[in-house]
Amino acid sequence: MTQDAGQLPACRPALKDLPGNGRIVVAFSGGPDSVCLAALLTDAGLDRSIECIHVDHGLDPDSSGRARMAAELADRLNLDCRVITARVQRKHGIEAGARKARYAILADQLQPGDVLVTAHHADDQAETVLMRLIRGSGPAGLAGIPRVRRFSTGWLARPLLDWTRRDILTWLEAREMKWVEDPANQDPDMDRNYIRQNIMPAILARWPGAVDSIRRSARLSHGASRVLSETSVGDLTRFGASKQRLQRAAIEWLDEFRCAELLRHWCHHRGHTSPPASRLEEFIDQARTAADDRQPEIRWDESVLRAHDQYLWLEKVDQVASDWAEHWSGQSPLTLPGRLGTLQIDPVTDQLDLEVCLGRPGERIRVAGHSDAVSVRKLMQRAGVPPWHRDLWPRLWRDECLVAVGNRWLDVDFATQLERAGATLSWDTELFLPAVESGS
Repeated sequence: MTQDAGQLPACRPALKDLPGNGRIVVAFSGGPDSVCLAALLTDAGLDRSIECIHVDHGLDPDSSGRARMAAELADRLNLDCRVITARVQRKHGIEAGARKARYAILADQLQPGDVLVTAHHADDQAETVLMRLIRGSGPAGLAGIPRVRRFSTGWLARPLLDWTRRDILTWLEAREMKWVEDPANQDPDMDRNYIRQNIMPAILARWPGAVDSIRRSARLSHGASRVLSETSVGDLTRFGASKQRLQRAAIEWLDEFRCAELLRHWCHHRGHTSPPASRLEEFIDQARTAADDRQPEIRWDESVLRAHDQYLWLEKVDQVASDWAEHWSGQSPLTLPGRLGTLQIDPVTDQLDLEVCLGRPGERIRVAGHSDAVSVRKLMQRAGVPPWHRDLWPRLWRDECLVAVGNRWLDVDFATQLERAGATLSWDTELFLPAVESGS
C-alpha cells in the first residue's frame, strides 16, 4: 500500500463527532497508534482542548525513559502530556493487571463531559474477538471493542477502529513521524502478543480478508447482543428483579443460555462485572438441582451470587471483621463498617451508653408480644432474613443486655424509653430488610 504524504485511508475518523463537550483526553503510550491519533486530532481543527496522559506501568527499568520520550513526542504536537505512575497488581497476570491499573488512572482523570480517546484499531478488534472466542465468550464478548461508550464521568471513544495497523504505520511514515516502541508488545508470554505474532499472520496468509470478516462478525454479534439485552430487560421485570434479589423461577423457566444472559444483564445493571461464563453455567445447573437445604453460590471479583429459598441474591462480598464493636452515645449518627450503613436516633435523646457489635452466639431479646426473651436467630429466620446477613445486623447492648437488633427488634424497656422521648431508632443500610409482618 502506498500513500501520498498526509493522505488518509479511505475511511476518515469522525473526530468532529466525538461525544461530550469537555476536553479530549488521549491515552498516550507514545507508540505508533497513539501518536497517529494525537496527530490526527491536532490536524482536525477542533474547538475542544486536547490533553495527553501517559501511564507509566513501571514494569521494566526503561519505563520511565519511555515516559519522558512520550512526553517529548506530545510536545512536538504542541500537546500537554501528563505522566502518571501506576501500581500494577499481578494477581490475575501482568497483562490484565496493567490494563486494570491504566483504566483506573484514566477514569480518575476525567471530568464531566470529557471524552477519553484510545487508539485501538481494526487489528486490535480482530485480536480481541479471537481472544474472547478462545475464552468462550457469548455475543456481548464477541462484539469486541465498542466504538463509543460511557466511561467514568464522561465517555470513551475509539476513532481509529476502521484503520488497520498498516494504515497507521503508512500514514506515520509518509509524515516522517517518530514513535516509541514498548518491549512489552514483543513479549510472547502475553496472550494478545501471542495471537498477534503467531495466530494472525497464519490466518491472514490463508485468508487475506480475515480482519474485515472478523470485524463484520463483531458487528453482527453487537446487534445480537442488543436484542438479547432487550429480552433480558423484559425478563428482569417478569421475574421481579430488585436491588438484591430475583425470583428463582427464572432458572426453572428459562433455558440455560437465556438464563445466563439474564444474570449477566442483572449484574451489569447493578454495577457488578460479569461472572466467568463456565462458572456461571455451573452455578445455574447447581441452583436448578440443589436440595432445599443447600445454598449454591458463585464468587468473583468483589461480588457473590447465591441461590437461597425462592430467590437468587446478588450482592457485594461483605468483608467485616466479626469482632467489630463500637461504643455509641446515640448523640450523632453511627457509621457501621462496610456496606452495613448508618444507625441514628432522631431526635437526639439523653446520652446513652451503648455498645454496638455484630452477631454473637446464643443471643436473646425481650420483645413486645412475648413473655420471655426470644432467640434472635429464630426471630430472623421467621422474618426471612437471609442466613449470611444474620450476623451482620447491628446489635445494641446496654449493661450486658441486648436492647436492639437493627431497628427491627427492640427490647421492651428500650422501646418504651425511646417512645417517651418521642425518638426513633433508624437504620439506613444496603442489606436486604424483609417487610414487617404482624406479630414478627
